Amino acid sequence: MNAITWSGPALDDVQALRKWLGRDSKPLSDSVVETIFDAIEKVIPFPRIGRVVAEVGDDTVRELLFRTFRIVYKVTAGGIVVLGILYGGRPSDRREPRRWEIY
Repeated sequence: MNAITWSGPALDDVQALRKWLGRDSKPLSDSVVETIFDAIEKVIPFPRIGRVVAEVGDDTVRELLFRTFRIVYKVTAGGIVVLGILYGGRPSDRREPRRWEIY
């Protein structure tokens, strides 16, 4: 098990984060996105290192807390599927269920 797959919604989250942070600093935005990709790569050897996402209650849906980010992923037989990225410093106006709540 060593594959990382990024779901479409997770990539959307990354792009939205890049755009939001890029308003102030493109180099900062690029650096943060690179750091997120590096962080999830470190999960490969120990996919269950993240904690179970409490609001989901499924042992296979986990989150890696990194700085102010929640990187939500699902452990599968083929590897890791990144489901979404939440940034604590960004206001959220979402009213629909999170992607990992309906995955």
